[in-house]
Amino acid sequence: MKKQAFVLALIGGFGMVLSAQAETSVTLYGVVDTGYGYSKHEIHKDGIDYTAKSSGLHDSYLSGSRFGFQGVEDLGDGLRAVFILESGINPGNGTTVTDRVFHRESHVGLASDRWGSITMGRQYNLADPYFGVNATASMGDIDKTFGAASVRVDNMFIYQTPNMSGFQAGVGYAAEGAVVRTNVDPDANNQDRNSYLSLGVQYRDEALHAAATYDRVGNGEYANAATSWALVGSYDFGVAKLALGYGQDRYAKINGVGAYSNEALFGEVFTEAGSPVKGYEDYLATHDFKASNYYVGLSVPLAGGTVGMAWGRTASNLDDADKLGDYAGDQNIYSARYVYPLSKRTSLYVYGAYGTNIAYIEGLKAQEAGLGINHSF
Repeated sequence: MKKQAFVLALIGGFGMVLSAQAETSVTLYGVVDTGYGYSKHEIHKDGIDYTAKSSGLHDSYLSGSRFGFQGVEDLGDGLRAVFILESGINPGNGTTVTDRVFHRESHVGLASDRWGSITMGRQYNLADPYFGVNATASMGDIDKTFGAASVRVDNMFIYQTPNMSGFQAGVGYAAEGAVVRTNVDPDANNQDRNSYLSLGVQYRDEALHAAATYDRVGNGEYANAATSWALVGSYDFGVAKLALGYGQDRYAKINGVGAYSNEALFGEVFTEAGSPVKGYEDYLATHDFKASNYYVGLSVPLAGGTVGMAWGRTASNLDDADKLGDYAGDQNIYSARYVYPLSKRTSLYVYGAYGTNIAYIEGLKAQEAGLGINHSF
């Protein structure tokens, strides 16, 4: 209650600032995305019999619902002060996603067209803006395949070069970064992962985009750091846009694995496989985990809207005899969506996805579908 009152007071305070000083460059922005959704997860294998279904109003299929404040102050000679404060919201019940007021982003810094930018605070790793190849959303999102496609890190410094004829590079570092991997259970997924390093380089023009990223994070109490690298690219042919990606994860999925599954189910699998561990993340860290990730996406204009289709595959070594063996399989997720814009800010959409061997668990299938409205302001 106190948290929500604080957020309301904060919004009101910013509203007065915007009204009284309209010449300042502080912007209130946001996204509200909600509609009807259905999901099902099931596995029936070697005595394990698990089914979970849900349906009804569902938030954020197309993009995460949020509100935020973004500011720019001209300091002269091409130098600017910049900041972003952004919070996730649940439109279905009006609450914020976590107990953090600005859990999505909260950072401040300096930017220059000549020297680049440096920002400090809670922010995304470089893979998040540099990937830019998503064709669908939700379970079909590229971050369900690549281990570091979209990671928020506390206490991070990021420097990015200016745009140099389409080229840009960046480096990020956090001495003690707490990586929030998912919003499914925020308290359980705030992981103290020690130091975090994020590197990226990209090229963009009107049709072509290509990027390479590398992330490394201290893996808690374990000796081996978790790493993730990726090469991604897309080309807009006019009649269609093709996106491709390949990369590898080692010793962990930095962004988490199994967000669409169930820890109790993992416990059953581990018991059957004779692998007593504290949890799935611990298992990956201590069993020389390695995964190769593949992504293909296609976007096509159709009837005033856009059709997006994607296939994400991640193949691990968990099916080795000294690991989960027959209880592990390669994850494949197939997804599609259609987005129809009613205006520049409002769109209707329909979405569906089907996945096999979710979180590398052999026989665990997932289905997801929904339709809704996405409005930005």
